[in-house]
Parts: sequence; structure tokens; C-alpha cells
Amino acid sequence: MNIAIGALLILWGVIVLYSSLFRMKKEDYKDKGVIGVSGYIELEFLFKFLNRLPLGMVKGFIILIGVSFITFGIVII
Repeated sequence: MNIAIGALLILWGVIVLYSSLFRMKKEDYKDKGVIGVSGYIELEFLFKFLNRLPLGMVKGFIILIGVSFITFGIVII
């Protein structure tokens, strides 16, 4: 079971890295939602905060998330 979970985490990390590096356009990094619609106010405030950061920092944050998924998957395996 650990191998399956680790492999899924590694796969998810690779997908996040691939999409953030090659597939996403500049417009995809911007949140166009209204606060209070989805019910997850914490996430909506987080996305609004991330919109105020420069594009390079947001892209770096997404790359960090992808690398952490891969690392966590390797540790689990």
C-alpha cells in the first residue's frame, strides 16, 4: 500500500510540475473568484493574497508544492 501511495504522490508531483512549467499561461495564475461564494473563505483569502505577489513568486510556490509531493512520495516508498 505504501508503494501505491508513494507512486501516486510522485505522479501527482510530476503533473503539478509539468503543468506549472509548461502548460499554464500567465492568465491561469490569476484568481477571478469572488470571496464568500465557495464556502472556503480561508482558501479564497489565500488565493487573493497570492494574486498580489509577482508571477515568479507564485510560479516558484507551485513548483515548491510539486517538488514536495515528489519528495514525500519518495519518503513513503
